[in-house]
Amino acid sequence: MDDRTARRYLDIGLERLKKQLPQWERRQRYYEGIQDDPFAPEGVNAEYASLQKQSIANWLGIAMKAPVQRMRADGIMGGDGKVDLEVWRNVIQPNHIDARQQIVFLQGQIHGRGIWSVSKNPANRDRPKIAVENSKRVWIEPDPADPFTGLFAVKTFSEELNPTTTSSLILPASVSETAGTLWVAYVYDDTNWRRFERRGVTGDWTIVRGGDHGLGELPFIASDMNVDADGIPHSAIEPLMPQQDAVNTIRFNTLLAMQFSAFRQRVFSGYDPVVRDSQGNAMIKRDSNGVPILDGNGFEQPMLRSPGKIGVDRALVFPGVDTKVYDLDESNLQNYISVYDDFLSSLFATGQVPPQYLLTRMANLSGDALTGAESTLKSLVAEMKRSAGEALESVVRLANVARGKVGKDDYSIEVIWGDTEAKSFAQIIDGVVKLIGQGFPKRAAFEMLPDATPPKVDGWMELVDQEREQQNEVAMAAMAALTPAPGPTDDGNAANDGG
Repeated sequence: MDDRTARRYLDIGLERLKKQLPQWERRQRYYEGIQDDPFAPEGVNAEYASLQKQSIANWLGIAMKAPVQRMRADGIMGGDGKVDLEVWRNVIQPNHIDARQQIVFLQGQIHGRGIWSVSKNPANRDRPKIAVENSKRVWIEPDPADPFTGLFAVKTFSEELNPTTTSSLILPASVSETAGTLWVAYVYDDTNWRRFERRGVTGDWTIVRGGDHGLGELPFIASDMNVDADGIPHSAIEPLMPQQDAVNTIRFNTLLAMQFSAFRQRVFSGYDPVVRDSQGNAMIKRDSNGVPILDGNGFEQPMLRSPGKIGVDRALVFPGVDTKVYDLDESNLQNYISVYDDFLSSLFATGQVPPQYLLTRMANLSGDALTGAESTLKSLVAEMKRSAGEALESVVRLANVARGKVGKDDYSIEVIWGDTEAKSFAQIIDGVVKLIGQGFPKRAAFEMLPDATPPKVDGWMELVDQEREQQNEVAMAAMAALTPAPGPTDDGNAANDGG
């Protein structure tokens, strides 16, 4: 990649990031619960505006997190079918992948794409750097001939030149020019990288340095979800956003009903509160000098009778033969709740989230009932594991290339996923015991236990070996105690003694 090509890639990447930014930020806001207010006519009072804010309940956060919480990579298996503990110690654990992996999975749910990056570690070559990238600031351009393969990548961020301020990571094209800010962009292809810098949004990009990254392919790995035939990932949250708006609108209408019609309303009709003289003319308010008192519009104010105060020990009496007093029944809020529950169930069903996440739907479930209720979520998680697993396997393979390990560029490695399905612990133990009783390998059975990681399984196997040795020692000691001591040797001395 020469400098001219790098500049062309930079322009394309920055333009792509700028184009995706509005919808990216909208998805992120909806996930965080910063959503559009339910519709209300313009000019509503503060009470209505307050109810609009109160009506927003973020269910999308649960829908996005539910499958991600069931995804946990607990180890790497090599092509030989054995757990690669060296990769776990030198690649997975030093880079905190066991904790940070869910960030990538969650971005894949919300935005369709999570991104990993791999680079060499000059301080310790055997422990390469693996980082979680933000899809807001990294663009991977698909190869036109093969959209599932990246042609180049652009990463952009900012550095504050003023040492008294903290650094920030902001997409340069999305903000106004900031004094003292250095904008940085990196461009990568399969072999090379270039670093560009500029001061101010309107400045020119300048190449400051570059080189070979030594990986032989793009150092960014996309963890895509819901990929179509053109290699384009799709967000899982976007189809649910209109449904979230509908749920918020129903909550708004419910709050309005609770505020204004949840209680019985007393209605007066035919009552004229204006005080009139004997000719039926309205009597006007006057000050102490007899001058009529005017309202804010300059009109004379009539004198009004008080309708009285309602109370259990008061009687309301109104003048006029046409005055009528009656009640309006309160609204049936249960109708609102029923519609709200139906819409919320539809949202969760669309997101493949089981009903027990609503807490009020199911209770005291047996193990079999819980497994059946989670069948759709289980299918979704399995699909996400296939996509995320391929990306994570590529990350580990590229990390082995960065380590310079001969023969470690293995395309047959597999991710070992932790068992996070909702199951009865008693059922799991019963199954494990039965498998071991039938001669199933203990290590493979132990790996089925909840939260079983390769280091934990190794520790359990060591304890099994120690217990077996202790049992053997005890058995040998018991056998020695039960074996009678040998008698005197018959060498003829007894006969001689007798003689």
